[in-house]
Amino acid sequence: MNAIVGLCHFCEAHGPRPLFCTFTTDNDKNTTESSRASVQCSGCTSLGPETVFVSRDDDGTIYCSRESVPNADVTSFLRQAAIRSITCEVNWKKEGGVVYFNDTHGHVLSLTFQLKDTWARGLKRWFSIVVLMKDKMLLLNITPLLSEHMQKISKELQDLAEAVFDAEQKVCSQRALRLKTGRNDFVQSRSVMHLTGDENVFKRLHSHFTWMLKAGAHTYSETLYTSQDLLKKLQPHAVKKSIFEPGTCSVAGDKECVALRLLEKLVSKAVFRILMYCTLTGVYIVIKSSNVEATTIINGLSRLLPMKVPNNPRIRQSASEESLPPAVCLLEETENNNFSCKWAGVLPTKCPTLMTRIETSMNNEKFNDDVLHQHIKSLQLEWLGIVKAVKAAIDSSGSRSDAVAKLKLVFGVGQHDEPLVNYWMSVICS
Repeated sequence: MNAIVGLCHFCEAHGPRPLFCTFTTDNDKNTTESSRASVQCSGCTSLGPETVFVSRDDDGTIYCSRESVPNADVTSFLRQAAIRSITCEVNWKKEGGVVYFNDTHGHVLSLTFQLKDTWARGLKRWFSIVVLMKDKMLLLNITPLLSEHMQKISKELQDLAEAVFDAEQKVCSQRALRLKTGRNDFVQSRSVMHLTGDENVFKRLHSHFTWMLKAGAHTYSETLYTSQDLLKKLQPHAVKKSIFEPGTCSVAGDKECVALRLLEKLVSKAVFRILMYCTLTGVYIVIKSSNVEATTIINGLSRLLPMKVPNNPRIRQSASEESLPPAVCLLEETENNNFSCKWAGVLPTKCPTLMTRIETSMNNEKFNDDVLHQHIKSLQLEWLGIVKAVKAAIDSSGSRSDAVAKLKLVFGVGQHDEPLVNYWMSVICS
């Protein structure tokens, strides 16, 4: 786990300071480099600048325990954590754990506690165990695990310090002496080693802090999912006929399909608008042509759909002597290679949003044909995602539910978009 675990204390001469810290590294230099201590005080030292405790994992991870971290920025953050954990970010019970956040430097889990000390003001010294981490959510997830072990460490240190305190009080009661004389000549803070009477106390702490780092890494591991991976994990069939289907983002070349601007020029702008509306909303289109290949127009109109529909029955060539119902849009070639459109319907006053955005893109002279078709593909995929989300909401809660209405409002789906959404849900997303 990429974190730092530290022991901090309140020195009566120098204030809150970090004493001892454990961190992971893959650089052997951190196991030999001397610690930098700006304060020479028996209470503010632990291992000494030249001593480093090292543990190595089978996977190559190195756990280092030192007086300070080699990185200057992290050292500054550790000092800030020491100050805040002992002076202001404290539990309402005085002793206990808290979590506080700093998006700039990092996030901290701290546990504040006291150790008895016959030499200290009030016969007690303040200490804290801090866990520094950049990942806020990971820290919150492992807080119960780490807090429990931090409490065990503090209890172990308190029991050791209390045994030393009781033994010293039997020799000379500092409380009675101070009440009798009214004086208290404070001396330098004692080191944790003298306070607990355990020469191996920092080896114990190294073992404890190393366990915390290992346990955090083994308990929670971060997996980065792309949207496609997450959909496959949660709903395996959701990626079918969606923006994640293979080949969805590919744009057909001009050799396969005629360019949209060229198709618009071929049939005229007014006719092209009708064809575009009918294609996007699922109105049947029948093409009668003599000089121009019908497949050229069919392939050109297929650019307007987000996914290629094989043998699309809604856009086809007319059979000979075929009678068509009025609801069908008939595109017929007339004299001089002109085209006319016969359709019983009319274009609405407000066309679907996607159609409007495609028209705006086609009128943008800064877009060449390749850029235009790629841009239109992105617009289509955006609306395909919207339609998929709306369909999923309808399948789960019904078409008339408030949830569907609110979802459409969030996506900006208006009444003028309903013909497109309904057609895509029934054909493309089915």
